[in-house]
Amino acid sequence: MSKKVALPLDDDDDDDALAQRISETAKQQGIPSLTPAPISSSSAGSRRPIKVEVSDALFEALTVAAAQQRVTKRFLILSALRDAGFPVDEADFREDGRRLRGSRKA
Repeated sequence: MSKKVALPLDDDDDDDALAQRISETAKQQGIPSLTPAPISSSSAGSRRPIKVEVSDALFEALTVAAAQQRVTKRFLILSALRDAGFPVDEADFREDGRRLRGSRKA
């Protein structure tokens, strides 16, 4: 039986140092690490979420229009904001990959 060695988790350790220690220990013991992948910085700058409550009728209309045009509701809303004169970059229209992963049918 292997002997478990507990590494102390000091309050003084910064997150990067702790993540590095977790990754090294996981490699040594051959177990998966729970450390997240590094977040890449986008050229469009930082993004912030926005939540808007709409009527059932508007939600349904957006859902139908998005399905008919084969785009996301996010795309429709960003397009409308751009058309209204708000500064929307082309990078804001890039897919996040979810739709691409689910559409492998040719």
